[in-house]
Amino acid sequence: MASKPETRAHVLIIGAGPVGMMCASKLSHAGIKTTVVESDKFIPPIPKALTYTAPVLADLKKLGVLEEVQKISFADEHAIWQWRTLGGELLADMHWSLLEDHADPRLVKPYTLQCGQHLLAEVLTEYCGRFPSTEVLFDHALVGLTQDASQVTAQVSRSGGEPFEIKADWVIGADGGKSATRKFIDQSLEGFTWNESFVAMNVHFPFPKYGWGAANFLIGGKEWAVAGRSGPLTDPWRVAFGVEVGLTDEQVMKDIAPDRLKRILPGPDPYEIVQCSQYRVHQRQVQQYKVGRVVLAGDAAHLNNPIGGFGLTTGMTDAGCISDALILVIRGEAPEEFLQKACDVRREIFATVSNPGSQKFKAMVQQDPDNICAEDREFFEKLKNDAEFHRSALTGVMRLYTPVEDLMGK
Repeated sequence: MASKPETRAHVLIIGAGPVGMMCASKLSHAGIKTTVVESDKFIPPIPKALTYTAPVLADLKKLGVLEEVQKISFADEHAIWQWRTLGGELLADMHWSLLEDHADPRLVKPYTLQCGQHLLAEVLTEYCGRFPSTEVLFDHALVGLTQDASQVTAQVSRSGGEPFEIKADWVIGADGGKSATRKFIDQSLEGFTWNESFVAMNVHFPFPKYGWGAANFLIGGKEWAVAGRSGPLTDPWRVAFGVEVGLTDEQVMKDIAPDRLKRILPGPDPYEIVQCSQYRVHQRQVQQYKVGRVVLAGDAAHLNNPIGGFGLTTGMTDAGCISDALILVIRGEAPEEFLQKACDVRREIFATVSNPGSQKFKAMVQQDPDNICAEDREFFEKLKNDAEFHRSALTGVMRLYTPVEDLMGK
């Protein structure tokens, strides 16, 4: 796909993770001068959310990078997600291949991708490298930000050194849950924090030998778990579970992980833990995604627990919608109010879909496996016996997708 002629506008993006780099990729492709600053020296390969569902694939295809991303991902249009009890009972399958004959041109095969955030960010950073008007600055932290009616001035520090100024017409804050951008525009994440920590491990174990799908939700009360592929076939699998707050990583590895993995893993085969991290989980959102010439996207604007893949897909679709709206505003093809509309729509999507949806998935896996509620039993039975309901459950992720074309007539 050919890029568009350059404009004089300059957009500064804070954060070079996948959300920030999706914004940068779209703006670069549109011929808009783009600078990305990232406080880390590189995007660390720590275990984080890794599932991208169908709406994200649509934007990756538009950019022309979907094939490259598939190479670093587990990408199978016949992938199966499974609901199980911790004791091993298979409750239901979710077959993505059922979408093959679904007449929605926005659905892009292979429907889901599973890969590390750092790897997707690398692909998008390389894509941005094709454009001479785009610059990505690692080890550069945002330390100050002011704006007026026509311009934003950012104070940026390299390696903790003397700050310098970057002036831009617009700023996109995609700098995660601890966003500096959010602080400088006086926004705060409102909501609550769960009274538990999540542990995410990359583990080598022969899950396919036991018939496990690409993603597996294990209902187990306090001993719930999620397990799934983290990348191509030779990559380790991701295993996640909850622990009490306040444990050190050493305590988790020594005192918690061996017993929990013994209960989670479906067989006695040896396993190898490659990486382990833990983090607090939240259900929070800012009041305003747009303040003047600064907009927020992804975890800078909202946080939710990762069960079900809502957070990462929502962040990436934030990036797609907000960037496309900003491009139209910069080109003079839409008024600034259109960017506000896009931000408002994205806020509504999180409030009405992602936030409650992720809480529902969390409640499902954390219920007593011997006393699963009637509503969820009915859900599993319909997945097994009603093909139309099954397709509807899969295509539900498209509610997260808000391409600007859909907003033009609203």
